[in-house]
Amino acid sequence: MLDLLRRSDGVTLIEQLISLLLGLVMIAGLYGFCRAQIYHALTQETKTATLEDARGALDIIVRDLKNAGAWADGVAPAETGGGDDPEADVDSICNRIYAATASKIHVQMDLNGNGNCADANPRENIRYELTGPTSTCGGSKIIRRNGDCLVANVTTPAAGKLFRYYDASGADLGDAPPLAAIKRIRVAFGVRAKNPDAKSSAYLASELSTSVELRN
Repeated sequence: MLDLLRRSDGVTLIEQLISLLLGLVMIAGLYGFCRAQIYHALTQETKTATLEDARGALDIIVRDLKNAGAWADGVAPAETGGGDDPEADVDSICNRIYAATASKIHVQMDLNGNGNCADANPRENIRYELTGPTSTCGGSKIIRRNGDCLVANVTTPAAGKLFRYYDASGADLGDAPPLAAIKRIRVAFGVRAKNPDAKSSAYLASELSTSVELRN
């Protein structure tokens, strides 16, 4: 009886292997869970960053469009000689909208009432364009404000169409609208970024859109 009580059998090799296997399964499960949580957090941070970029750019565009045709004294002043006009021509008066296409809009205003639309402070002659990237502003498309990069990595719901134009009755004026008929402008775009998870080839994108009613 004493011999039976003192007997202590060791763990067999099979039991050790089973224990090791169970441990590996648990570790793999914990790793997968932790990895998923980490990349979920990184994904949310990336999407938040793209949303902030898109919202910041949209706020600037909306502000400028709302000021289009703002004449301090209520009368459109004569232009002093073209100013920032990208086409390098001289129009006879300051225009609420100088040019408008699906990928570009050029607006003017006289915010300080000095009789021209060429001032840079405050900026009174503003051009937005959807263009290809530059060496310092990446992505397949970017939005430029007076030639400077406003936001990079831009996508649009319809290829090449950043702006849509409507008349007073809400009719779509197309991609080359008659400028005097434009009463409302719809702006729609997104900003995308590469997914932080190397296992995913998909891009993360935040899309925003709004409509601006013109004052005149």
